Amino acid sequence: MKPHLFMQVLTAGTIALSSFATISPPSLAQAQTYFCERSDNGVWTTYAKNYNNKKIPVIRWVKNLGNYTPQVRCQEVSSRFQNAYEKGILNYMTSGISSGQAVICAASQYGGPCSQLLFTLKSDRNASSVLQNLVDIGYRARGPILQSEDASSQIYIDMSILLNGKAAQVKN
Repeated sequence: MKPHLFMQVLTAGTIALSSFATISPPSLAQAQTYFCERSDNGVWTTYAKNYNNKKIPVIRWVKNLGNYTPQVRCQEVSSRFQNAYEKGILNYMTSGISSGQAVICAASQYGGPCSQLLFTLKSDRNASSVLQNLVDIGYRARGPILQSEDASSQIYIDMSILLNGKAAQVKN
């Protein structure tokens, strides 16, 4: 190969490689389906990114719980949502009891048990009523209510409906 042609190829290759190095990867929020961000009015919010990349608010974190600030709760719970989603077990959101405390959790199938803890509720809160409140305020991703063994209502929220953009804002 002639020295002049070799230098042109070498220069073009160097420019091409350096342009790849300057392209920054997407931010964490852009790469994840569930993530934590401040809303336009400054409230820490767990969001889901739906099929057309629109941010859907799932939970607005407005109160401290023990030593956990809304920001910490938002970040930790959003991470749990993302983890359950990546494992393929966040098909439904439902309620349960873990270590004697009411929890909201992921379920892989309708009517199935909790597969992964999403967040714990204050000790005086009933998990099924929290899910019912999510539905009542406009979260339209619910399936039929199942009756559990202890005769209480078991609510399953279909998360695929959320990701298809049919849910409204939720507060907790």
